[in-house]
Amino acid sequence: MRENFKPPKADGPLLPVPPIREGASSHIASNPASAAHLSAAGFPEKLPDDWKEKIVTRLGELTDKYKSLKLFMDLCVKCGACTDKCQYFLGTSDPKNMPAARQELLRKIYRRYFTVGGKVLGKFAGAEELSEETLKEWSTYFYQCSECRRCAQFCPFGIDTAE
Repeated sequence: MRENFKPPKADGPLLPVPPIREGASSHIASNPASAAHLSAAGFPEKLPDDWKEKIVTRLGELTDKYKSLKLFMDLCVKCGACTDKCQYFLGTSDPKNMPAARQELLRKIYRRYFTVGGKVLGKFAGAEELSEETLKEWSTYFYQCSECRRCAQFCPFGIDTAE
């Protein structure tokens, strides 16, 4: 029975991948809450002076607690299998809206502060210093993901980007 089986021929991807438009959705940003709403919720009205240390410390806590997060950041080879499955990338054609590119926004900070190569080689190892521009990119691109987990279903390594 198996020797007569022939898989169906693929005519290409299910959806055509649109041409890349760099920065197509970079103008989209989440609306910041008013100072009154922030203080009522117990949040600071502006970034505290030690915001970098707090973020790096929290990222370290998360990678220690969730080994899968650390594994996912080390494992992704950016093969692009998730790209044509992401409705936000297909809708915007912005390369930073690819699931692997969204991962890279966090991964380059992780490399800078938690890997030997990032600490020693910096940008040559794909690491980047945490900055307010990085926070702006995070708020722009992380919130454009609906966490539908289609990328995880098609990832050959099983990386769950939504995690």
